[in-house]
Amino acid sequence: MAGHKHDTNPDMGAAFTGLIGGAILLGAILYGVVQWTNARFEGHEKAEKHAVITMDAPTRI
Repeated sequence: MAGHKHDTNPDMGAAFTGLIGGAILLGAILYGVVQWTNARFEGHEKAEKHAVITMDAPTRI
């Protein structure tokens, strides 16, 4: 046991680079989807604010 040596993985740097790069890419995709969704539904909120609700009394025949 005296000669036991801890070898570090030479791919550790590439693994962390991929992890961080993947997290940034995933965050950018999610941010883009949220922005796209907000832009699509922006017109719906404006239409609801300007909508006029009218109620007609029922007519008897």
